[in-house]
Amino acid sequence: MSIPLTKHTLDVISQPGVKVRSFVLTPKRLSLCIARDSPMIESASAVGVDCNLRNLTVGNDDQTSHCDLSKCVRIAKTTVRIVASFTRNDDRIRTVIASSYGQRRTSRTGHLLHTATKTIVALAVQRRTAIVLENIQGIRSLYRRGNGQGRGSATDRVQGPMGWTTGYPFVQA
Repeated sequence: MSIPLTKHTLDVISQPGVKVRSFVLTPKRLSLCIARDSPMIESASAVGVDCNLRNLTVGNDDQTSHCDLSKCVRIAKTTVRIVASFTRNDDRIRTVIASSYGQRRTSRTGHLLHTATKTIVALAVQRRTAIVLENIQGIRSLYRRGNGQGRGSATDRVQGPMGWTTGYPFVQA
């Protein structure tokens, strides 16, 4: 059995360093999953990345650039304010509407974060620099509800011996 492939497909899979990892064959379509060896780039220098709630700073001794992420914070605050203004008494409907606003917030902030990181990587490739990161695990949670950044929220409280309180309820003198 022979499956005709387009010239482009043949060119791509015949390149050196390209391996066909798996494929799916349906009555109308052939889907190929390929793996490519990524080229090694020798770095001339290194840049450090520091991310806070409202800004993302990238730089080294020579130059520093700054990405403003305050729009992410504004989007999150606006969404919280909109969801808090719901007055409908039906919890099921209110949850559905709040969920749609939450998905909208996630996609909008995700787009801004993606754009900022894409810019950083493009500049690093262009300048042939290595990117040195801090531990950025949980960066997306900074822009979610209850991120621990505000005053008096439940995540700002300390767990004492009596459970979650604003501190220790008994102070010994």
